[in-house]
This record gives sequence, C-alpha cells and structure tokens, in this order.
Amino acid sequence: MDADHPQAFTVPLTAAEREQVQLAADAAGKTVDDFIREAILTAAYDPFLAALEQAAGTIASRSAPST
Repeated sequence: MDADHPQAFTVPLTAAEREQVQLAADAAGKTVDDFIREAILTAAYDPFLAALEQAAGTIASRSAPST
C-alpha cells in the first residue's frame, strides 16, 4: 500500500452487525470509527497471528521436497 495515498477501508455489515459494533464501541467509550480502527490495527499486529504465519512457513519449508 502506498503511504502517500491511504486507502479507505470499507466493510459491508448487516444491520445486526452494525448494531453489535455500535454497542461494542459505546461500551468501550469510542466512536465507531475509532473502535473499528483500533480493532483492525490490533488484528494486524497480533503476535499470535504472526507466530501462526511463521509456523506455517516453517512447516511448508520442511515439507518441500529436497532438490
């Protein structure tokens, strides 16, 4: 992604999902935009996810046939 041209993220949500996000944002004392932004960044920097990706790469490299 080009940092000079930030991309706006849009996520289609059902009415029930929008309501659930609004309730969660209210409970956290945040706007919906701030709540969603924080959730996205938290997921992007999740160390567990990074560890899973690293493990998958390790397994794939060990499973690759030797040449």
